[in-house]
Amino acid sequence: MKIGVAYNFFDGEELLESSIKSIRNNVDYITVIYQQISNFGLNSKINIKDFLQDLVNKKLIDDFIEYKPRVGAGGHFNEIVKRNLGLYECSRENCTHFLLMDSDEFYTDEQFKNSKQEILDGDYDSSACQMVTYYKTATYRLEPKEDYYVPFIYKIRPGVEFILGHPFPVLIDPTRRMEPGNCKIFTREGIEMHHMSFVRKDLSIKLNNSSAKMSFENVIGKIVNYYENWEYPNPAMWASANLIDVVETENLFDVNI
Repeated sequence: MKIGVAYNFFDGEELLESSIKSIRNNVDYITVIYQQISNFGLNSKINIKDFLQDLVNKKLIDDFIEYKPRVGAGGHFNEIVKRNLGLYECSRENCTHFLLMDSDEFYTDEQFKNSKQEILDGDYDSSACQMVTYYKTATYRLEPKEDYYVPFIYKIRPGVEFILGHPFPVLIDPTRRMEPGNCKIFTREGIEMHHMSFVRKDLSIKLNNSSAKMSFENVIGKIVNYYENWEYPNPAMWASANLIDVVETENLFDVNI
């Protein structure tokens, strides 16, 4: 088993290095497919190429590739193209398995190690796990935990690539779907993805450049204002502007934003 990871990256640079460190010991190759310009035409506030070159110098990533989006084609179109570009790059590096990640996604070392062995032993083609979602800092999480899933490790198979909305055994991001084949659905006890979804220095950048922003575009200002003034133990305001309870938890990944 040779695991390649492709990060889909535009924003969230304050989280990326910590995310990589959470998986680096359990994978063989990491590339970052980055955009200097978002899917909606916004230019990044940093020079991403220089930022990523520093991660190469630190031996945290192996390579990075710039993707120039087709602005106006929609977030889903560009996300699918980027995800397949990451898949092809890992295949070119002779990886046998593949994992998609964003800068705000984290895994604990022990769960990752045990789960990848289970995937290898069971000869699974795909896998998925549930998430723990964080708000404001890495010490506050949503309660109850979300039912939503994220794909974990895929086997790289000839002719199999990401297809928008492809049927999948559990509910996952429509841009992260491939033909599932023999699919392992992990329990929370097996592995969880720790999602720093609303842990940002500037939440407005994330929301205004989300491929799903059409569903909450008219309340972004309200969500950001609430976020900037939020204090525990008040409930979190989520992307649909609904309120969700928050509980304190351990900072597992030493994330400090």
